[in-house]
Amino acid sequence: MEAAITLPAVVLFTMLVVQWALLWHGRHVVESAVQDGLRAARAYQATAADGQSSAQSYLQAVAPTLVTAPRVEVSRTATTVTVHIRAGVLSVIPGGPFQVDESGTAPVERFS
Repeated sequence: MEAAITLPAVVLFTMLVVQWALLWHGRHVVESAVQDGLRAARAYQATAADGQSSAQSYLQAVAPTLVTAPRVEVSRTATTVTVHIRAGVLSVIPGGPFQVDESGTAPVERFS
């Protein structure tokens, strides 16, 4: 009887811990993709498309199944570049999609 009560609680707690770890790791992967996109897009004579391509390639290479349906947005002005990524994270708990949302801004490299 005790096992019938305790075991589901232990399984649920374990799944919550695993989901938290997946979200934590997914957030850090997306942060790294933002930084990779910023490095590519802020380079001298680079374009916003270079940053978008670099960030998407990073996500596909590092976490193709962990990070789902990533939306990479890159905007580049004469002085700054901004990369924003929103993506879903693999879920082990039924009942809703989990999202991560990261962005970063950096100055554009210029030759003086």
